[in-house]
Amino acid sequence: MMEDVKAVKSELMREAEEVADSVQAMRRLLLRSFDSDIAKSGLTVPQMNALEELSREDGLSLKELSGRMELSHSTVSGIVDRLQGRGFVGRTPDPKDRRYSRIFLSKEVKGYVRKEVPSRRLYPFLKALELASDEERVQILEGVGTLRHLLEVVVSEENRDHNAEAVAPGRGAS
Repeated sequence: MMEDVKAVKSELMREAEEVADSVQAMRRLLLRSFDSDIAKSGLTVPQMNALEELSREDGLSLKELSGRMELSHSTVSGIVDRLQGRGFVGRTPDPKDRRYSRIFLSKEVKGYVRKEVPSRRLYPFLKALELASDEERVQILEGVGTLRHLLEVVVSEENRDHNAEAVAPGRGAS
């Protein structure tokens, strides 16, 4: 019985490693598809990501942009400083609280990013789905959707468990 449990856990571990390796490989392939664009622009991947986030919602605060990029405040501040130095973005004091500023794309960059980035970001997916049969496209969509849903369940459970531990009696909560 115990050996069966170990075998199942071993198989799940192998499958988890295979999924993680595949996701990482896809990420690398997708990033490589942008290499020539990035090289031509002279921008780094994080700078391109910042511009893309601002194209989705211009006028973000540094805190909001950091959260969306999942990078530290100081890292994003440096990215924004370099983009501002090149004239790609500007900072405007927040009208509600002048201690903070809002980050806006320049007009030229706004037009380019809104027009070009979504199609370039989707291009590898469009071409891959074009190569797939109808059945493969259904399998891809179902598989990716199922994996995303399951990961969301796991992460929300972990966050709930972590928050419950943080406020448990005897653990420093008052």
